[in-house]
Amino acid sequence: MDREPQRQFKKWEDLDITDDFIFSRVMRNKRLCRTLLEMILKVKIGKIKFLTSHHAIRVEPNAKGIIMDVYLKDENRVINVEMQTTNKGDLARRARYYQAAADIDTTPKGSEYKDLKQNYVVFICTFDPFHQGKPIYNFQNYCINYGVPIPLEDGTEKIFLNTTATDLNNLDLDLRLFYDYIKDKVAQTAFTKELDATISRMKQEKEERHMYLTYTTRMMESRRDGYDEGISIGFQAGIEQGRDQGAYEKALETARAMYLDKVPVETISKYTNLPLDVIQHLH
Repeated sequence: MDREPQRQFKKWEDLDITDDFIFSRVMRNKRLCRTLLEMILKVKIGKIKFLTSHHAIRVEPNAKGIIMDVYLKDENRVINVEMQTTNKGDLARRARYYQAAADIDTTPKGSEYKDLKQNYVVFICTFDPFHQGKPIYNFQNYCINYGVPIPLEDGTEKIFLNTTATDLNNLDLDLRLFYDYIKDKVAQTAFTKELDATISRMKQEKEERHMYLTYTTRMMESRRDGYDEGISIGFQAGIEQGRDQGAYEKALETARAMYLDKVPVETISKYTNLPLDVIQHLH
């Protein structure tokens, strides 16, 4: 998710699948998320456990924090998927950092290195990140000394989708038509039709609209406050990751605004991680 210094947020009515807020919220639908991942990774995805969308990770207090659009794991893999509409020329190194952070975040103390899960980072780009005209770029680590590459087999892969590519012959049909949906917003498959219908329903829901307004407000506030991680903004406030940076206070502010808007306390708790008894005493 890009956080441009002068970023202008779209109106709620103008949002579509290429906006990270919509993308991350739609991908909370496990069936849609699994279908997309299996199309891209070409592996069978097991039972999905979301590690929260817009998940804030700070490896240690003085390290650079990051926010992941869609961050999940199954029995064998940890996967981060990002919708990327701005080319800042840093995607390769961002992918490297994201994978390292995810490994640390999902590997408990006492684990052995062999316990590390397969680690995928996927960027869905509305531009060509490598200027080669290819529709998809898959990167793994290899030894390059001896002519025939020797795979390192470290369990990592970085994947970049170029949805602007015109030659899509090397892609499966469903993935080609997903690219078409990204570009033209025309749904032609069962998957893209369900995706489109889910977005349409979401944009009719008052709570989702309120979440977006809270999200944009917190993003602007976090930039003013200098918090690179954005503190999970409104719905998964990242209290444990950023309590010392004021995340708890931010969550309270968000909860109070939602409470005054008469959002149900259970919903407020769901999106801020605050206990019900704390929310019930807000004024």
